[in-house]
Amino acid sequence: MIRFISLDMDGTLVNSRFVDLVWMQGMPELYAEKHGLDFKAAKELVVGEYMKIGSDNLEWYNLQYWLDKFELKASPESLLERFEDHIEPYPEVTEALDRLSENYELVVTSNAAREFIEMELDGLADYFSETFSATSDFREVKKSPLVYGAVCRQLKAKPIEVMHIGDHYSYDYESPLDAGLDALFLDRKGMRSGSEVVGDLREAVELIDNFA
Repeated sequence: MIRFISLDMDGTLVNSRFVDLVWMQGMPELYAEKHGLDFKAAKELVVGEYMKIGSDNLEWYNLQYWLDKFELKASPESLLERFEDHIEPYPEVTEALDRLSENYELVVTSNAAREFIEMELDGLADYFSETFSATSDFREVKKSPLVYGAVCRQLKAKPIEVMHIGDHYSYDYESPLDAGLDALFLDRKGMRSGSEVVGDLREAVELIDNFA
């Protein structure tokens, strides 16, 4: 019996424009302003430094680390606030959360740092009883089966009582299955097919209703 529905954040509840702007426009703009460079040159340098660290390191996800590394005076909050108007939930999200919240307790399980989650959930936060960040809360760079196990323990739930929905095939589908959860793969691009593949959250609700 499913008691909890866990949802990924970027690519599942909201599109990636906000996150992309923070990292690929906001940080280079601050660097360009500090060093008197044009934006293109600053972006090449900043992205080059990102790639040296790589996504397998926690620093990759840490805004404060990069602000300190580039000796920029902005705070993570001010950088996020520059682009908060670009946070955009997918069109069906509110309807889907309304329906899911009637029968399940909803949580967010994301790879994003907590400051991103909190800002991106503005307007949706009331739907969720808990939010979990793999990087901020569990010091894991990817949503491994260990992360999902830790989420279940914090929820005081058996893995079979939790279903996760997200748009990354490995981290949002295979990993929760490996941890004993149920899972749906959200494929907004229509690249995969199968009984546990949905094209949007409205389809996920219909599938879950049929499970019940």
